[in-house]
Amino acid sequence: MPGRQRQRGHSSLDADGAGWRHQGCPPVQPGGPELPPPRAGQPAELSIAPGGAATVTAFSRTIRLYSSPAPGGSAPSRPLVVLLPWFGARPRSMARYLELYLPRGLDVLVVESDLSHFLWPRHGLAYAACVLGLLRDSQPFCSRPLLVHAFSIGGYTFAQMMVHMSREPQRHQQLAERIRGLVYDSLVTGSLGDMALGVAQMSSSAAFRPLIRGGTRLYFSLLRCCTVRYYKAAQGVFFRPPLRCPVLVFYCRNDPLSDPALVQELLESWRRAGILVQAQAWQDSRHAAHLHQHPQEYQEVLLGFLKQLDTALLQARL
Repeated sequence: MPGRQRQRGHSSLDADGAGWRHQGCPPVQPGGPELPPPRAGQPAELSIAPGGAATVTAFSRTIRLYSSPAPGGSAPSRPLVVLLPWFGARPRSMARYLELYLPRGLDVLVVESDLSHFLWPRHGLAYAACVLGLLRDSQPFCSRPLLVHAFSIGGYTFAQMMVHMSREPQRHQQLAERIRGLVYDSLVTGSLGDMALGVAQMSSSAAFRPLIRGGTRLYFSLLRCCTVRYYKAAQGVFFRPPLRCPVLVFYCRNDPLSDPALVQELLESWRRAGILVQAQAWQDSRHAAHLHQHPQEYQEVLLGFLKQLDTALLQARL
């Protein structure tokens, strides 16, 4: 990906909701494709008690590290949550998830996905390789225990990361061993039509969604060799994952972007493979908004899952 030379910038986000700023960012993986150029910092609200302000380090316009103000060991050993949000996630919405982790002594690396990562999968694979390189080779992250929390299109980005892990297991072995648990929220599952619906749902105009859905299906058909085979590879790696750590899945049965029968099939395939699986399903909820719709249940299930992980390795104050 083309880009200009960048330098790391640091910024702080006050607990009272002050905006954060940064000065620029470095390439994520030397010698590899660069991430998109940085953009100006945007106002966000984040309330963290009792530790105060969280420090924010921007690595690119799509990757930011939120360092917890709570005591919990030195930075090289502090647990790291890799948070892959849904497309277009707003700062206020993301703050609700940051508040689940930062006060408990876990740092959070937010890795945003762009629509181009999905529509042009080779671009998404290159981006996934950059993220893996950052987690594997970068000094702030190369020894940390990891927890992955992925939503919607973020689950697709993580699938692309697992495609790389499956193709080069030796290269990514140490990184894979550091991943202690996976949390999937609102995975997009189903047919190409369901995927096209997911793309259409990203539009704020309901009137244009049918046109976008039809156009996306035509796009998939015309560029099948450049799209569909990559999607099948991403779906396949979910059914045959290179990771064997515990998994927690949040989903609902009325989600138009997620086929509940396919989600159940996925869960059973993991259980047959010996993976510890926990699922929280709701009859009625909203795609990538389960925490908003069911806050108490969501937090109880998530924290219960974290307590079942290796807390000695996570070093988290749960």
